[in-house]
Order: sequence, then structure tokens, then C-alpha cells
Amino acid sequence: MKEKTDNNSSSLKWERNGELAHKDLSELIERLKNVESERNSSELSRLGTKLNIKD
Repeated sequence: MKEKTDNNSSSLKWERNGELAHKDLSELIERLKNVESERNSSELSRLGTKLNIKD
């Protein structure tokens, strides 16, 4: 059965340069960390940290 979510990919905001808006990218990384394997989740955490440093 498909899980109902508050947001879906059609509600993501994109910047003019074609990149995902920072807030939506952060939320996407957090959601993926919750469903990915431990190894992938660790890599997503690393990418999330890199994203926060870039700000």
C-alpha cells in the first residue's frame, strides 16, 4: 500500500539556475536518509553537511 505524504515531488521548488531550492533539497536529503540503507544514509548525511557548509 502506498504511504500518504504531506509533500510530493511536484511541490518541490526549483531555482532559475535549474537547482532544487535549498530548503527542499535539505528536506529531500532528510527523507532519503530515513529510507536508505545505513551506508547510503551515511553518504546522504555527508552531503547534507556539505550543503549546510556551502551556505
